[in-house]
Formats: sequence, C-alpha cells, structure tokens
Amino acid sequence: MESVPHGGIPTYKRVLVGTDGSPHGRLAEAAALALAGSFPGCRLAGCHVYAAKLHRTRFEEMEPGLPSQYREEERLQRLRDTHDDLISNGMQLISDAYLQQISREAGERGVAFEALTPEGRNYAELLRAMREPPADITVLGAQGHGAVEQSLLGSVTERVLLAPTSTDVMIVRAPWMGNNGPVVVGVDGSPESYAALARGIEIAEAFDASLIAAAVYDPFFHTGVFRTIADALPEEQQRRFNFAAQEQLHDTIIDRGLEELYREGLVRGEAYAMERGMAIDTVVLKGKVYTELQRFAAAEQASLLVVGRWGLHRGPEAVIGANALNAARIGTGNVLIVAPPTEPLTVPAPARATGELPLSWTPEAETALEQVPAFARPMARRLIEAAAREQGRVAVTPQDVADAAALHGMHRPASPEMSSDPEEAEAVVLRKRTRLAPGFHRHIARSRLLGTTVQKGDQVLVYDVVETVPDGCPVRVTERTRLDFR
Repeated sequence: MESVPHGGIPTYKRVLVGTDGSPHGRLAEAAALALAGSFPGCRLAGCHVYAAKLHRTRFEEMEPGLPSQYREEERLQRLRDTHDDLISNGMQLISDAYLQQISREAGERGVAFEALTPEGRNYAELLRAMREPPADITVLGAQGHGAVEQSLLGSVTERVLLAPTSTDVMIVRAPWMGNNGPVVVGVDGSPESYAALARGIEIAEAFDASLIAAAVYDPFFHTGVFRTIADALPEEQQRRFNFAAQEQLHDTIIDRGLEELYREGLVRGEAYAMERGMAIDTVVLKGKVYTELQRFAAAEQASLLVVGRWGLHRGPEAVIGANALNAARIGTGNVLIVAPPTEPLTVPAPARATGELPLSWTPEAETALEQVPAFARPMARRLIEAAAREQGRVAVTPQDVADAAALHGMHRPASPEMSSDPEEAEAVVLRKRTRLAPGFHRHIARSRLLGTTVQKGDQVLVYDVVETVPDGCPVRVTERTRLDFR
C-alpha cells in the first residue's frame, strides 16, 4: 500500500463493501463506489456471503422428524440432493444478483471491480475478505435484512467491529455526502486520533467538504465520583480531610486542566492540517465523549463522523475503544472507525510551546502544591506555570501557588454574611453556560447543590446561579428548595 507524504496513513487502494440488498446495504454500496472513484487506482470489491452449508446442517437435523415414508435412505438421499441443488445454486444466483448493480455502476465510473460470493458464516467470511488480500477500508450498512426497531447496529456489523483488524471500517446509515455537511473528527491528542484527523482531511479534500476537529472532555464523571466518595465518609472524616475545599479544588483543576489538555491537542491538530494545506475549525465540548460527538455531529448535519479505533486510554486487551464502538452503535449518521497508524504521524507542537523553557519550582512551592490531591497535581502544575509565565517569572514560588488558588476561589475568606447561618432557599434559578450542555447534567447539579450555600453569580458545573429566593444574600439549598434550570 502506498503511503501519503505525511506517513503512517496509507491512501485507499482497495475498498471492500459488504452487501445484501437491504436499504443500508444499498447506501453502503453508494458510499463505497464514491470512495473508490475518488482515489486514483483504487479497486472496489463487493462481497455477499451465503450460508448453504448451514441450511444443509439444519436439514439433516430435521430428518428424524420427517414422516416415515420420507426416511427411507434412497428417498432421503434424493431429498438431500434436491435440497443441496436448490439451496447452493439458488443462493449463488441471489448473491450474483446482489452484485450485478454495483458491478455495472463501477464499470460506468471506470472503477475496477471484483465480485466475491464466498460460502460460510457471514461475518467470518467478511473478515477473511478484509484480510486476503488486505482491504484499506471496509464499508458496511449499519443493519441488514434482520433489522429491528430496537437495534441500532446489526449483529454482523458489530461482530466485524469487535474483531481485531488493521482496516478502516465505515458504518453507513445515510446517503453519502447527501447534505454536503462537514466532516467531523474526534481528536483527543492520541496518535490514533491524529490518524483519524489525517483520514478526515483526505476524505474532506476528496469530496470538497469542510472539516471540524472536536475534542470532548468529561469533568462531570470526576465530580460525581468525588461527591459519592465524600458522602460515603463519616462526617468526622469529611471535616478532617476538609472535603469542601478539596472538592472545589478538584473541580477547578479537573475542569480547567482537562480543557487545557484537550485544547492543546486541537491546536496541534490544527497545525497539522495547515501543513497539509487545509484550514479547519475546532471546538471543545464537555460531557460523555461518544454522546457529545454524536450530538455535535447531528447538530452540524455532518456528512461523516471520524474517530480513531482507540484513544488515550486504550487497555492492552481492547480490540476497539469504548467511545469508538458506542459512536458506531448510537450514531444516526455515517461513522468511520480509523485503524491505528502503521507509524506515528509527525504532529507539530503548539506554536505557543515552542522554545519555552521549563520553570523551576522552589522547595516551598512544591510543598504548597502537595495540598492538591495527587491525581490532580499534573494539571494544577500546568495551570500555575502558565500563570507564572504570563507574569514573566523564571521560577514558581509559594505566592504563585497561592495566587492560582485564590484565582480559582480557593481559600477565599468567608464574608460576614456567610459566617452566619444562611436562610433556607425557596428557589434557585440556574442558566446553562453553554448551548450544548446536556440535560443529564441537571441530576449531577442537583446532587452537588443539596446542603450547600449559594448566591447569585456562583457557578455550578455548567450552570450560573442567576437568581435566588430570597434574593440579595447567600441561601442554603435543601430538599425543599425548587431548582429552576433554564
């Protein structure tokens, strides 16, 4: 396979499409034809698998239940021969018929076409066709003839996704580039996500589409887990570990630190795209990765969502990442799962980091940083160093740590109003800070607010407190408080 100039991502030379004449199968054929016709020298293979031996096995299992006159060996053998002839030849004819239309359309486009009609288990033979000879991409309809309303992904397609493979896999549910929407690529800073970006750029260029790189981070999971841990501890231990301050610090560091990490990954991806001669848009989203990617792709009316087969948190036993698999399962549009690169792509570092020297830390500053929970310290260190650089410092001091803590609301002295027992809140009105904040965050916010004291202007997860009743003073949220989300 011939590699593109930037290495690691081979351009498409062999496209394999699985077809069965179903609605999604026909959409997959159209997508595969378009892909094969857009890359010079690309060949297209169409595959329909039939299971004659499976029917023969089922027939043999039914033989003991046949009427006695049909169980005579000579007559039974004639039935077997007739059954084999009808099933084998009939299924072969059906397979040929399924592939005739795509073969004709490939010829009209000048695309070299190969018809494959293997006998056996459908998903097993598809995997064999993907490997011998190797296909660069396999295009499959999301569901086949066995589609049911409750299922979003057919069993054959899912089994192919769950098998170890070095081939890109596209799941088709909608007409190819039917609405001229953008290509959306999920980028988390992993080598696999940059491979997805490279493939997204290649496809967007081939079909004259725009491209949006989206990064999603999930601070709400950490928040919910932290609250559960805190609630499980006895009150005495909560006071001992100062969970209120720890939780606020945790939320700030996780939120700001994760956002900075994922934004940096986008900056690198944008620089890589510019090297390829393509300007792209970028966006950072909060929430569960696969749900937010799908939500954003649907909102943008994307023609294609592209994700890497794995991301940053790949386990050694995994054959596909949870986010990639779930994006394929719940998607309403076309999804491309990109195989890992054969070699890491050269992705430039962010321009703002070029030439920066690491800051030194005084021993006192390191001691002050130890007040941050261990798992959050790397992100806290990044935030503190960024603030210190803005001040032109060459070393981080305890004052820099204290300033960063104060900037994020840590160790804020209590006001006279807060020191007294606050009134119970009749109502608290909250407004979303971002249009794409999903509704399930309300449940986390409710748990977060219960038993706390808030006032107008406070931030709770993705919400701002815009009004309280009574107004003008801090109020305590109880089970009787009405929470109004807007």
